[in-house]
Amino acid sequence: MVNFLFKKSYRLSDFSNVPYKSLWGTRGVFTTVRLYKKRNNLILIDEHLKNFNKSIKKFDINFKLNKYIILALLEPSKRLKKYDHLLRIACNKNILSISLRNRIKISKKFSIYLKFYQRKIPNFKHLNYAKVLNLQKKINLSNEEIVFYNNNTILEGSTSNIIFVKNNTLYIPTTGYYFGITLRYLLRETKMKIVKKNIKIDDLINYNEILLVGSGKTVINVSFIKDIKWKKSSVKIYKKLLNTYQKLLI
Repeated sequence: MVNFLFKKSYRLSDFSNVPYKSLWGTRGVFTTVRLYKKRNNLILIDEHLKNFNKSIKKFDINFKLNKYIILALLEPSKRLKKYDHLLRIACNKNILSISLRNRIKISKKFSIYLKFYQRKIPNFKHLNYAKVLNLQKKINLSNEEIVFYNNNTILEGSTSNIIFVKNNTLYIPTTGYYFGITLRYLLRETKMKIVKKNIKIDDLINYNEILLVGSGKTVINVSFIKDIKWKKSSVKIYKKLLNTYQKLLI
């Protein structure tokens, strides 16, 4: 069960407080931002805001979010002395909801399950997440992730993007998934060769490393896949991309 440090909802028309609603199942979008050390240290916030505002426009929501609004809404969290939390921001046509929770500590021994499923409108981080949330209840998010596939092609994790590594080259799925903020940052900053490719389940055995990346996951090196006989054979690129990510925390 999620332990919220606080959660608030506001009416968009006048920004008055209303009873908290997670907004899951409504027509709208959300984003998750990592807070680290200080309340105003919102990791990759400019990229999150740009993508969030672009998404709410697509969903015909008459609102624009900025960092000043976020910091004002985070006032109740000032009692915290040190941050390593996840801020979830959700919005539909009527309500803006925010919640703050502890970031889960990730185990070094991490596995994935393969699940036949593709999110509706996959290129947006929208609130139609009932199926995903129900699946997540069945696993331990500190050491497991569900990775979706369709037509035998890998798409994305339930809370992350996925990178495959072979011969010092990064491979990512071509389409059918949400292209996350952390993934964008890592691919932009790395000097490694990047290839978009349809990654088939039967081909997974050919990759040395499988990495999961996201606001909460940061960068994870998958140890094994429970559905097939695959185990990591290297940590080289994991260490390189993790080092790239950690530059954000300095």
